[in-house]
Amino acid sequence: MTKDYTVPAVQRTIQVLEILAASPSGFSLADLSRQTGIPKSSLFRILLTLDRSSVVHLDEARGTYSLGTKLIDWGNQALDKIDLKTITHPHLVRLANETRESYYVAVLDDYEVIIIDRADTPEMWRIVARLGNRSPVHATASGQVLIADLSADVLESVLSRGGLKRYTSVTITSVSRLAKRLKEVRETGYAVADAEYKPDLCVIAVPIRDYHGRSVAALMTALQSERAHRNKTIITGIIGTLKQEAASISRQLGFVAASPAVVGRNNGGKS
Repeated sequence: MTKDYTVPAVQRTIQVLEILAASPSGFSLADLSRQTGIPKSSLFRILLTLDRSSVVHLDEARGTYSLGTKLIDWGNQALDKIDLKTITHPHLVRLANETRESYYVAVLDDYEVIIIDRADTPEMWRIVARLGNRSPVHATASGQVLIADLSADVLESVLSRGGLKRYTSVTITSVSRLAKRLKEVRETGYAVADAEYKPDLCVIAVPIRDYHGRSVAALMTALQSERAHRNKTIITGIIGTLKQEAASISRQLGFVAASPAVVGRNNGGKS
């Protein structure tokens, strides 16, 4: 027979916290005692201990208990420890196997974009994009996704350091044009950079968001521009695939799309 080494007092505490987590307005001592079956005297000591550590909060005017701010601190610390690449790589591998395309994850590093993860499919034309490769923010789909939500002063700082260098005949080299593009990215939830950095490359990227709703990474794929021009619907399909996968990754990072503004950004549209 397997011994039960669990601690009853800790089990009771967890039971109380789970009940409080399901209530936006909180419960009184009597309500919690009825729901848990814990005697009021024992329950009071548990709640008093939790209240003193800010794990629960007692509203003295209403006589109700709710979850405290300490849990937010603990939750944020746990989320900060999540390794992005550990989460993204299984998604990239599965996508590559299912769609026969290559997929990449990039992050913003100072004023450049750097690729931190990738997954390829053997039979396709391999895009030259090694791990650690750096590219400019203004001329790449991943960069445009990553800077779209930056405040005006931060964006100005990033652009002043990296500049708006021309790489091809269609590279965005003016602040006004870039501002217009970033507005489109915010509204549609994706970026398409066709021959803006490399003349034969069309790249599509979408944001991966953390628990604060920030764009912490870009999920992207790339195809030859000629292939994209021959089949216009392929980009629409890729956008849908990327958005769906990025939403799944973002949920694992703690993102909850509760805001209508954020949901609207993820609903698609024209670039």
